[in-house]
Amino acid sequence: MMGKMGENAAADYLARNGYKILMRNYRCRIGEIDIVAERQGTIVFVEVKTRSSEKFGFPAEAVNYRKQQKLSAQLSGI
Repeated sequence: MMGKMGENAAADYLARNGYKILMRNYRCRIGEIDIVAERQGTIVFVEVKTRSSEKFGFPAEAVNYRKQQKLSAQLSGI
């Protein structure tokens, strides 16, 4: 439930700031991309990490270099 609330808040924030939401919860071989959006010709891929506290770490720590590289490799073929 909290994850969905975080994704909705992120999508609302992006829309209010000029992004067009192209897709939500896009699934591919390596997993899922929470939000795919576009603004001024640039496609952005958004990973949403909703936390109730810092007890489980910071959201940015969940998208490490390895995950970024796997995602980049997967998306280069699209």
